Amino acid sequence: MLEFTNTEGLIFYKKILCISDLHLGIEKELSLNGIYIPSQSKYIFSKIKKIYDRYKPKYLIIDGDFKHNIPKTSLQEISEIPDFVNELSYLFKKIYLVKGNHDGDLEELIPDINNVKVIKELRYKNIVFTHGHLKPKLKGKYYVLGHHHFAKSIRTSIGEVIYEKVFVFAYKKDYNIIFLPTFSDLTGVYDTGSFQTPLADSIERYEVYTLDGILIEEKELYS
Repeated sequence: MLEFTNTEGLIFYKKILCISDLHLGIEKELSLNGIYIPSQSKYIFSKIKKIYDRYKPKYLIIDGDFKHNIPKTSLQEISEIPDFVNELSYLFKKIYLVKGNHDGDLEELIPDINNVKVIKELRYKNIVFTHGHLKPKLKGKYYVLGHHHFAKSIRTSIGEVIYEKVFVFAYKKDYNIIFLPTFSDLTGVYDTGSFQTPLADSIERYEVYTLDGILIEEKELYS
């Protein structure tokens, strides 16, 4: 059903690429805190392009927080997002932009392109793609979420602590949840197990996987 890509994205049914939390425009917020970083839009596009070139997926789902700044949209987002979406539209047969908690005015930034659609949530077969900050209306056996920015802390041989992005697969009686890592390299990250979604009540156990699909942790929560 799914394939790891050694990136923050997953391939579903060999034709759907799903990524989450691009947070385009986050550089503006960082600059207000004295951290000045050039725009990362071209770099993020190149990451998507590399996945596309290798796996040739037909469809792209961006599972929320495509943009960053709220409640006001930055000039950077107004300038960069339309071109970013336009370039993506040449790669994929269809692009679905699932709205996250940072995407309140996203529709205003998206050019009128036939194969690009802004939606609240999406179901394909028994999989529901939703950002995770709200309880979805659609029902499924699997839910694919962003929003959480999970990472694992690792202490190096010289005592330095670094954080590596991870996937988390959580299991419940009625359905399972796949948590995607943030696609942006500039967002904050959170330790696994700090679930912030209405779907996460009564999780029985969860597994933590590296970006290339290696299982590194299993944890039982309820029996």
